[in-house]
Amino acid sequence: SEIVVSWHMARSVLVALALAARAAALTVGASSLPKLYVYDHCPFCVRARLALGLKGVKHDIRFMANDDVELPTSMVGKKIAPIFADGVNEPYAESLDIVRNVDADPKYGPTGMFKPLSDRTDLKAWQKSVQTPLRLLQRPRYVQTYLPEFATASARETFVKNHQLPPYEKADWRSDQFTMDERLAMYADQSKDAELIAEVNEKLKDLEPLICCADCATEGGISLDDIDLWSRLRSLTIVKGLVFPPKVRAYLDNFAAKGDCPLYDAIAL
Repeated sequence: SEIVVSWHMARSVLVALALAARAAALTVGASSLPKLYVYDHCPFCVRARLALGLKGVKHDIRFMANDDVELPTSMVGKKIAPIFADGVNEPYAESLDIVRNVDADPKYGPTGMFKPLSDRTDLKAWQKSVQTPLRLLQRPRYVQTYLPEFATASARETFVKNHQLPPYEKADWRSDQFTMDERLAMYADQSKDAELIAEVNEKLKDLEPLICCADCATEGGISLDDIDLWSRLRSLTIVKGLVFPPKVRAYLDNFAAKGDCPLYDAIAL
């Protein structure tokens, strides 16, 4: 009986040691990688994802639910994304701060990969020219697909309530002027989609000559212009029927591959 008891004790000790080792391994593994808290659809989050991907920085992507206020607030004091947490410094937000800081830190590889923003007015003007039709096309599609931040009805409804559709202003949209059913009905209305898609397709033709080549939008090499522009263009791929001219398509595909950040073509609606 003493042998049996000793065997059980030894087995219990071995199991406990194994579990402790596993827990320690998980803890070490989790803390050894920087974490990036994001929403998949958010172009500001994509800026950080793209930069880390282009630099080959292995990291842990954490997709937050769109209605989760507690998690981001616990880290940076408010609901915002992206949030970068390297396990050493305090977590912080602001996408271009994350990009610039990572690019300046030798522990993440050679520094200075991204040239500064050029402040090109033509790119800014183009983005502004498509803002209204894209809000009408993209926002409803985000909550109709299977993006991780919209896995629950509560998360989807939070997004709908907080993101107005043109021509309504944010304050009016969020007010008691509309019920949630009315907002959802407007999100579901696709009666003008064909017209909007045709409009954006014409605008995409205007973008073609503004892009230098597949490797950079602005002549001289990859810059923060690309971090910003590509992250916005990625969102367009969720709209089925948009036709990307050859140079724009090559630019999209090139950065998707090099930045390890997939496009939405396969789930486009």
